[in-house]
Amino acid sequence: MGLAGQAGPRAAGQSRAAASRNDYGRVVSLELVAAPFPHRARQAGYSFGGNFFPAVGHYDDPSVTVFIPAGFEPRGRVDLVFFFHGWYSSAAEAARDFDLYRQFAASGARALLVLPETARDAPDSFGGKLEDEEGFSALLGELLARLHSAGIAPALRPGSITLVGHSGAYHVISKILAQRGMGSRIGAVCLFDALYEELPSYELWIQASGGRFVSICAEEGDPADNARALAASLVGRGIAVETAEDDPKADKSVLGHRVVFLTSPYDHNGLVSQADEFERVLAAGLPSE
Repeated sequence: MGLAGQAGPRAAGQSRAAASRNDYGRVVSLELVAAPFPHRARQAGYSFGGNFFPAVGHYDDPSVTVFIPAGFEPRGRVDLVFFFHGWYSSAAEAARDFDLYRQFAASGARALLVLPETARDAPDSFGGKLEDEEGFSALLGELLARLHSAGIAPALRPGSITLVGHSGAYHVISKILAQRGMGSRIGAVCLFDALYEELPSYELWIQASGGRFVSICAEEGDPADNARALAASLVGRGIAVETAEDDPKADKSVLGHRVVFLTSPYDHNGLVSQADEFERVLAAGLPSE
């Protein structure tokens, strides 16, 4: 029990909470009405590249997983880190393959890690209800309310919000940043080989918000090309940008900057975890309790 994706679809208005423990903390699985899916735009499924992905098994999971690191008892104002997986993946797979719970706990972040289930095992960047107007705000409110009503945490208020995404997650994150009043509430964005599109949205947010932005890309590919283009455009607008090779020994001098573009020697999936990149980014930029 406890990992997102285990529970089947339920009628609107119903919810369920399940919790478990691992070596690094507590894992709570919630079924939320405001979760990305189900969504009317995918109720008939989705076709891509000549293949059909039915709603059942791909767009019918209302799970949102919350990880609470050992020794952290959230109360009052709580910081939140949202991780969005990419194509042909799931929240549970991302947590396992990228060792997210260990990395999050090792970072020392006194925050909650939240993994909403988006398009599951499908080549689809659509964010479901998170692309609806005020969809992310609705998810945030229901999430904290359910943690309280399920007896998992006291009444909580959102503090700093960090959005992290791998690969195709670039799309849903860009849509969240564009929602009314939300751009100023997001304190940081981290993209792992994910700058495929939506560069104007990220550039606008970097300019307007003052938030922290970190992009880590493989050496070659569309994200790497787009990262170079975005970095150059920001410099042209007078925004200080730090570009470097990903090197754990240089974290103190590199990751402390507001806007950072790193080139990783690892591949599309490996660059999230081969050198504990997720842990290092969080450790360099999240407040401690």
